[in-house]
Amino acid sequence: MSDPSGAWYHCTRCGSLFKANPRPELRGHCPDCGQDPTGEESHEARPPVRMRQRTRKHASDKPLSKHRSRKSRNLIISVSLWFFLLAVVAITMSDRDEDQKPSIEPERPGMIGELKEEDYRLIQDELDRCGERLARFLAASDIGGRSPHVLGADETVRRMARFQQFTPIFPSTAKLENEFYDVLHTPAGRAIETRWRLGENERVEAVFFKESDEWKIDWDHYVHAGSESWPLFLAGRGKGRGDFRLLARERVGAKGRDAEFMGLVLYSPRSGYPEQAIAPSPEIRVKRQSPMGRRLAQAFEDRAKGLGAFGSRAVAGDPTDMIRVHVLVTREGEDERVFQIGELYDCHWLRLPTRKAETPRAKD
Repeated sequence: MSDPSGAWYHCTRCGSLFKANPRPELRGHCPDCGQDPTGEESHEARPPVRMRQRTRKHASDKPLSKHRSRKSRNLIISVSLWFFLLAVVAITMSDRDEDQKPSIEPERPGMIGELKEEDYRLIQDELDRCGERLARFLAASDIGGRSPHVLGADETVRRMARFQQFTPIFPSTAKLENEFYDVLHTPAGRAIETRWRLGENERVEAVFFKESDEWKIDWDHYVHAGSESWPLFLAGRGKGRGDFRLLARERVGAKGRDAEFMGLVLYSPRSGYPEQAIAPSPEIRVKRQSPMGRRLAQAFEDRAKGLGAFGSRAVAGDPTDMIRVHVLVTREGEDERVFQIGELYDCHWLRLPTRKAETPRAKD
């Protein structure tokens, strides 16, 4: 409903909207300009209309302290942004440099941090090539295909042929994954010691020596080469002798260790499963104070520290408390056979090129 007490008027002079009595004689003047809102009064009677002009203040009109404060704040923000951008660039460049470095998995037990600088470079340069050579060696189906990848092939081929008579070659194209690497310093020079996962369960160990600017596989170490099959030698009767690479464990009787003799049991390492040993021999007694006994005792002490010959750490993957030996074993007797260690060549499985000149042998 409309309000009967008044009406709304629009002043034609100043444009104001106001409410007044609907009767013209009682309406009165515009409350803003004070003139007749209908414009009926003469122009001369109009009082001057005051116009208020607004002016914008410039930044220079503000107090000097506020101006300086804003300027300082802008400078701080600019410097902070500059340092932030520099940090981002530095981090980006660092990540790119890391990506460009040849990568060797840090979880490998080889532990690059413990390698000397020259050994570290050797691993970086040659480890992948050694893996490729081992893959080609394993994929070959005969001696002719494997011989180019082994150390001293001209001499090794004869032993490879004899070994194949009781251990046939089974080629494999399974993917190789490195589990361990290290550098050994031997009398024959540096060697690259490695262990690889072959497929899902099998593992193979390979040691590489440099020959004519190429790193080749120590075949005797790889296959644990012997003059014949160890299980067949144990099962034989009568006199016999053979050259074998085996694992040895000291047997402790119910009364503890014998003060005069060391009781040894020899095992064959299972191919593809270095943590397992098979075909144990009868106990073989060795005098502790003999040259052979002292060398064996030292090897057992090193093994307790997780080390093998030349500081090798690959022995940590062997069965517990067993050491690696390369020995000449003799056999006598028919029904009751007696086995003896005729000669201890080495407390490792390597075939060093200079072994005869630099690695002494000891007899019991």
